[in-house]
Amino acid sequence: MLPLSAIFAAGHALLRMRGFALREVPSGPLRVSMYDRRGAGSGPPALLVHGLGGSAASFALLAPELTAAARRVVVLELPGHGLNRLRSGERPAAIADHARALVSALEDLGEPAVLIGNSLGGALCLHTAATAPERVRGVVGLAPAGAPLAGGDRDALRHAFRGGLQAALEMPGRLYRRPPRLARLFARDLARHWSTPAVARLVDQIGEQALSAEDLRRISQPVLVLWGEADGILPASGAEWFRAHLPGGAVEVLPDCGHLPQLEQRKLVARRVTRFLEELR
Repeated sequence: MLPLSAIFAAGHALLRMRGFALREVPSGPLRVSMYDRRGAGSGPPALLVHGLGGSAASFALLAPELTAAARRVVVLELPGHGLNRLRSGERPAAIADHARALVSALEDLGEPAVLIGNSLGGALCLHTAATAPERVRGVVGLAPAGAPLAGGDRDALRHAFRGGLQAALEMPGRLYRRPPRLARLFARDLARHWSTPAVARLVDQIGEQALSAEDLRRISQPVLVLWGEADGILPASGAEWFRAHLPGGAVEVLPDCGHLPQLEQRKLVARRVTRFLEELR
């Protein structure tokens, strides 16, 4: 068995090798880590946000590809995630704390950005576009969470994140259309990861803080949602809900893709996000 921290460390090392500098920004009593690099493009800054239990490492391959289109590319690591571990005495962050962390990062950035978020990160990006529109040029949701969940769907999602070895063994098949062969080697450490206070705090809130149709109607910026056709985490009804309620949004379904488009269909996502950035120059 291999430690999950090895994946996080490898992804962070790759970001640094590709010219991303690591900084920490305070957000209330917590901290958000930012991997920051100037880009060569003329498009607006791009700010990438991972999902529940994830890490900046999930964007280690995608982020460098966006530097050709954006003036600046920033990858966040939310409080208590990845290598941004909680320090002694720090409380686990709730969803509202992560929303504030995203705003803190935007304040530090100093100009409106295109927000690109996966899963919970996508929901945070949409929420920020609705509540702090002056800081957001556009949003790209990669299998974004946030659509209301019916009782059965909410229970199924909580069951997927229930913790324990069996849930960890099932998780790669939920996240990926084609799970990596090495995924099972991280199963035991993944099971421990879901039980950490930082992750467990968010799992407890699944289904409690969904976006509303009114929230989406308040978003005037361009929005692109990319949804994997084989997403095993979120129900397909979520894509239809975003399609119905985003006034300036486009929802596109990616073939042969699960819940992590930035990993499983990286080249396709990079091309589509690059075009989105270029259209906002």
